[in-house]
Amino acid sequence: MALDRAPDDVGIAANALFRSLDEGLEYRSQYRVVLADDSIRHIRNVGSGHQGVDGRSKITGISWDVTDDVLKNERLGAAKAQVDQQNLELEQALMGLYEREQDLEKLSRRLDLALDSYRCGMWEADLDSNVTYWDERMHQLYGLVYTDGATNEATWLNALHPDDRGSALSAVNTAIGARETYVHQARVVLTEGAVRHIRSVGKLHVSPEGRRKLVGIALDVTDDVVMTEQLRAAKAMADAKNAELEQARIRIEHNSLHDPLTGLGNRRMLDKALERLTGQNTDALQSIAILHIDLDRFKQINDTLGHAAGDAMLVHASEILRSNMAPGDMVARIGGDEFVVVVTGAPGAAELAALCDRIIAEMRQPVDYNGFPCRFGVSIGVAVARQAHADARKLLVNADMALYRAKENGRNRYQFFTQMLQAEVVTAKRVADEILEGIERDEFVPWYQPQFDASTLALSGVEALIRWRHPRQGILTPDKFLAIADELNVTAALDRLVLEKSLADQMRWAAAGLRVPKISVNVSAKRLQDERLLASLEGLSIVPGQISFELVESIFLDESDDIVTANIEGIKKLGIDIEIDDFGTGHTSIVSLLKIKPKRLKIDRQLVVPVLGARTEQALIRSIIDIARSLGIETVAEGVETMAHAEMLGILGCDLLQGYAFSKPLSAENFLAFATDRGLRLAS
Repeated sequence: MALDRAPDDVGIAANALFRSLDEGLEYRSQYRVVLADDSIRHIRNVGSGHQGVDGRSKITGISWDVTDDVLKNERLGAAKAQVDQQNLELEQALMGLYEREQDLEKLSRRLDLALDSYRCGMWEADLDSNVTYWDERMHQLYGLVYTDGATNEATWLNALHPDDRGSALSAVNTAIGARETYVHQARVVLTEGAVRHIRSVGKLHVSPEGRRKLVGIALDVTDDVVMTEQLRAAKAMADAKNAELEQARIRIEHNSLHDPLTGLGNRRMLDKALERLTGQNTDALQSIAILHIDLDRFKQINDTLGHAAGDAMLVHASEILRSNMAPGDMVARIGGDEFVVVVTGAPGAAELAALCDRIIAEMRQPVDYNGFPCRFGVSIGVAVARQAHADARKLLVNADMALYRAKENGRNRYQFFTQMLQAEVVTAKRVADEILEGIERDEFVPWYQPQFDASTLALSGVEALIRWRHPRQGILTPDKFLAIADELNVTAALDRLVLEKSLADQMRWAAAGLRVPKISVNVSAKRLQDERLLASLEGLSIVPGQISFELVESIFLDESDDIVTANIEGIKKLGIDIEIDDFGTGHTSIVSLLKIKPKRLKIDRQLVVPVLGARTEQALIRSIIDIARSLGIETVAEGVETMAHAEMLGILGCDLLQGYAFSKPLSAENFLAFATDRGLRLAS
């Protein structure tokens, strides 16, 4: 039989053979033999080496066919490998299953923790068998004892609040019928009466066999519901607070824009209205009128009947203004007794004048207050603008100017603003500024008009009269500036200035050899009412009888003024005489004279000028002189224009004379020259 070893086994077989021959080892080998039909046989050889008779190494052994054994072993090996592979795969599968079981257990523990944390229970309703399974948490949520987990619809519904049972059952049936997610929240009444809010969520599942199950969870949302209710209550409270704040804001805004007494708009509302009117961007013609209204004699009502009466009059005045205004007009109270009316779409001048006449007429009607008839009037300033882009604020200033002029002209009347009036106001403003500058620059000085003894014509004194040495207009008399100075409230300062300069001039005259027995200086009503007047006089070196204060008769009413009375008494104690100026035309009564006890009375020039040819004035002057003499009061006649006047007044018994018959007012230097012997001889 021809044998051919398998090519891969030739080397292995030859190597085993030669090694056995060389080393004398037992020969063992196995190899494959490829037959002619390409089939393979496995041959195993066993032999031992020995030396033949010829001396050569030989191996003698046997060979046998072990193909069946090899094939069987190969099949067994393959089977074992397959088993080993299957065992490995099974082991891996078991390991994977174990790991999944571990993961599932972890997941289950986490789910349990989550369900415990969120107080969730799980439920499953078998819709075909009508059996529902609840876990322990579900029973805890519903306050039920857990047995085997099985429950039913009746148990579930009985645990719910009676008012929630219908809606819960309807929600379940709707979800099942529509195969939608079941979501419902209901109240559970526990055995102790407490209420727990449970929210249930579930979904319908249908098995391949067609069995239907509704599976879901239930959560305790009591805390959420309580928090929601608290938040809702807090929101309701906040809304109520916000509503109160809004009402308070509206009230504050209303109060900030309205006068609390009359209910009219206040200055702030007026400013807003003027700003709105001024800021309107329109080229159309605007007609705006502003009436600035001030009550006359209002202070007297307050002083005599009290502030309650004054308030009643203000309310009455506001009602009159309201009743006379059109719906679109605005009425505001901007001060104690000041009102402003803004008329838009203003009528013509005639209609506005008629409106002012109507307001004045109605305001003049007496008003009863607790049985007392109260009368007051009004002064009205009117300013009108009929142009595009009118400046309402400037219009108010113009109305104020017109009001001021109405008061100057006698009150209880109205005045329209004009360009001429504006020019006068501008001039007054310029004069006011110049007065203030003049005080700073020491431009105000006293001039002196001498007074003479009516019997001997000897120099008895002088009256100091203020003059303004204006840098451009020269010497100005008081009628050119004193009214404006009074408005500036500087008359008291001017009075003091004249007094101090008069004392200084008197000292200079004395140094020049001229003795002036006394100097009379005017004292304004405001200075006489100044609580600091006496303190300001105490620092001056005044010899008793050297200075006399002339007080205007019109400031003395029978009503007492504590400050004025105290100041008069204090002035006397300082050695300063008191004279009543312009006596005979004012308000001073005999009682007032007894109370004031002046040193002198100055008979007003209105009585002196006609004395030569009028027996009535002669008798009146004689009566004044007799009354004064009976009270120990001297008399001074001012306005003595001729020597005939001087002679007549001397006959009537007047003590001192003053007037152009002797001298006009003179500067300090000119008076010194006049008062020399030559000047006195000329005067005599």
